[in-house]
Amino acid sequence: MGRRQIVNPYLPSWEYTPDCEPHVFGDRLYVYGSHDAAGGKSYCVGDYVCWSAPVDDLTHWSYEGVIYTRWDDPNNAEHATYAAPDVVQGPDGRYYLYYFYGFSAIGVAVADEPAGHFRYLSRVQMEDGTLIAPGNGLGAPFDPAAYVEDGRVWLYYGFGARPSDAARFKGPDEVLAGSYVAELECDMHTVKGVPKPFVPGMRDAAGTSFEAHPFLEASSFRKIRGRYYFIYSSAQGHELCWASTSAPDVPPTFGGVIISNGDVGLRGHEREEDAVFYLGNNHGSIVEVEGVPYVFYHRHTHGTQFSRQDCAEPLHIGEDGSIQQAEITSQGLNGGPLDPAREIPAYAVCHLRSAEGILHFSSRCAWNPLHPKIVQEEISGVPTSSRLFIANMRDGAEAGFKYLAFAEADRQLEAEIRGDAEGVLEARLDAPDGPVAARIPVSAADSWHRASAALDGAVQGTHALYFVFRGTGALDFCAFRTIRDTAGC
Repeated sequence: MGRRQIVNPYLPSWEYTPDCEPHVFGDRLYVYGSHDAAGGKSYCVGDYVCWSAPVDDLTHWSYEGVIYTRWDDPNNAEHATYAAPDVVQGPDGRYYLYYFYGFSAIGVAVADEPAGHFRYLSRVQMEDGTLIAPGNGLGAPFDPAAYVEDGRVWLYYGFGARPSDAARFKGPDEVLAGSYVAELECDMHTVKGVPKPFVPGMRDAAGTSFEAHPFLEASSFRKIRGRYYFIYSSAQGHELCWASTSAPDVPPTFGGVIISNGDVGLRGHEREEDAVFYLGNNHGSIVEVEGVPYVFYHRHTHGTQFSRQDCAEPLHIGEDGSIQQAEITSQGLNGGPLDPAREIPAYAVCHLRSAEGILHFSSRCAWNPLHPKIVQEEISGVPTSSRLFIANMRDGAEAGFKYLAFAEADRQLEAEIRGDAEGVLEARLDAPDGPVAARIPVSAADSWHRASAALDGAVQGTHALYFVFRGTGALDFCAFRTIRDTAGC
């Protein structure tokens, strides 16, 4: 079979690790993030886990286990959930985990290996013991990230809420200010001097290069190909942006958008209502692996913001250091188009819309039954690891996959489906209204079954493939593949 085929999201379908920070340590790429749950009711309900892959094969991911629990921090008396961590190798060669819970403080844990287990060390504090905490005028202790170079250590953190939202958070001055940078002592938790404002939030962005894309959250700092990049999530709430600077503690200049989890800003999708996928918050960063830069980001499932999965795409960085906005795809880390003769799970969808369009999930916007959503199979109301699928495709719903490498021998297109739907599942090339490559009949059935149709014999080469349901009822869609004529092989 050769090299395995991998799709977005690149981890097992039952894993939910948003807010990803990717780092190369030695000969492996490690990813650290928050930990959501299938059908979760709130953010980050699980303990921190870690996954890793060899740098020469990003299709082969291994589970490193739980690396830090809610019980490991002695200050977390209520065992509150952790969110959005980062890990950095310190000047002493050990590995330091930066994390937070609520808006209380930034914690630090340490381990001898990249995947821990991490041991509590301290909270980030000033020389006099003052914590970076609400009410101390030092910025909001939110989404910490660290960077180490030449024995010096910098910490980035902060929040940039809309002024109208400030009352919902503790310490309104801190949550409006945006991101901060602080240099740390070599103990990895004591601040040198005073933290400084770094990138403005919505309140203070007017008249700056960040005016159209103010800082909201998700600080991350990287050096790639000799250039410094600050990565963050903007007030738009679905995009990761980049800014460039001359040094780790010099306020940067806005550069552009790296990725939107609905491709807003690409190929005519300038407006949110034109997004190719359901929007929601975004968090991630960039990393270079074996000379190839990538962006890691997350998408939303289960019709909420509380079941997020990590995805990745290769990036193009120009000679001048500019980062071109990446397209969200199904192939992600696969290294090229997917082979449709090797079954492709429907959860690899990168274009998902209803006839009514999309939703932008937030605390004010929840899923409604007019829309499809990606969900985990349940037994007696309990999510299982058996399958992740697209549920509730109604008349006019679109599910697109990018990109597939069709062979001349592909003869049939087969889909695994169920539901009370009656009609046809149109397979269209290159656009939701593109040429019809196959029409798969849909009949009502309570259990999963496979339906197929002849594939247009002219379909060859690399294409995007869009499934559009036409009919009545609601269709669940689990997987698809081509049936290839192997006669003479």
